[in-house]
Amino acid sequence: MNPVLLDISRSISRAPYPIPTGIDRVERAYIAHFLNSDRQVWFLSRIAGGFALLDKAGMRLVYGMITGDQPWGSKDLIARLFGRKKPEAMQRAESDIRRLAIANTGKNTLAKILQHYVPKGFSYANIGHSNRKAGIWKAMQDAGAKQSVAMIHDVIPLDFPQYSQPEIVTRFEQELRLTAENCDYLIYNSDHTAKRTEHWLQKWRLQTNSVTSLLGVDPLPSGFDRKPDPQPYFVILGTIEPRKNHALLLKIWQNMAKTQPAENLPHLHIVGRRGWLNRDVFDILDQSPMMGKTVFEHNNLDDMALSELLSGARALLFPSFAEGYGFPLVEALQKKIPVICSNLPCFQEISGDLPTYLDPNDEKGWENAIHRLSGGKINVIGSNHFDFPSWSQHFLKIDTIL
Repeated sequence: MNPVLLDISRSISRAPYPIPTGIDRVERAYIAHFLNSDRQVWFLSRIAGGFALLDKAGMRLVYGMITGDQPWGSKDLIARLFGRKKPEAMQRAESDIRRLAIANTGKNTLAKILQHYVPKGFSYANIGHSNRKAGIWKAMQDAGAKQSVAMIHDVIPLDFPQYSQPEIVTRFEQELRLTAENCDYLIYNSDHTAKRTEHWLQKWRLQTNSVTSLLGVDPLPSGFDRKPDPQPYFVILGTIEPRKNHALLLKIWQNMAKTQPAENLPHLHIVGRRGWLNRDVFDILDQSPMMGKTVFEHNNLDDMALSELLSGARALLFPSFAEGYGFPLVEALQKKIPVICSNLPCFQEISGDLPTYLDPNDEKGWENAIHRLSGGKINVIGSNHFDFPSWSQHFLKIDTIL
């Protein structure tokens, strides 16, 4: 089997944010997979001033810190002298990386370090949408990589630029072009992502090999029974940003409050940190009299607390305008919790006919669906016989192309 060099730059850059996003979870799954693989594997992280290279022994220690099972260590001298503008957790993470690395290198000497430590003919895998500058691809070629592969999680900044800051759209296009030009394989997380990415590659007259492999979704912690709740409630999970369409649900709850007393209203639990370009929604969350009475905001729930909250919900609400995959969708269905979601192709691809699909602009349809699930007995989705995507199936394909 070819040796593998897995880029973990995304995971290290996310040290200040303990609650993982979907992309974070994917990179963690790749780290765990290769740590348990018989392959020769090395791990590369971008750090201040250059890069750090870890072997499996060092990565096992770092992985416990990434997942929160172990705390990040103390800041080293470099962090204290040159890293003061970075968040505290980032300084500590990079310090640990430097301490545990088998080699630390500047940006211009990465290829030489890789030639020294990693056997020629290795496969470079970049999964986390990070560290995709021109220099990294050239360094892999100069170091003797047999192939480079990268995962494309979505092309939302290109398809829906209104949901991203302009500089992000520009950077995303540049890095996607570079990735397609330099990779031997692109990994797509769904057929829909493949279709949308190929649209842009054709527009740019670029072509590369590709494989589509649906992502596994690790079930949330179990042990929480679905008990009738004294006040029916719903959950929306995800970063509070415009494309997640929190505005639709807040408007529905405002409308319901005009016609019903508060004690008769279902509750809405909004789970996720605040994002960007969403001032109107933030103003409602900060000022509306609904807050703390019928609408509740949770910015920092871990998986255990999230699982407990979801277990009593009447349904997960997922009204996004655009998504690359949909981890919350599968996590809820795995717990047999009903889901009302947008009629997006990627949702239909991974969940079949289990959810209730609605147009994300159909305010009345969403309100009616919420009313139906608010009354009567708590509903359970029969998902026992549905073949949810698994990590074992995913890596069967990935290991083959590597």
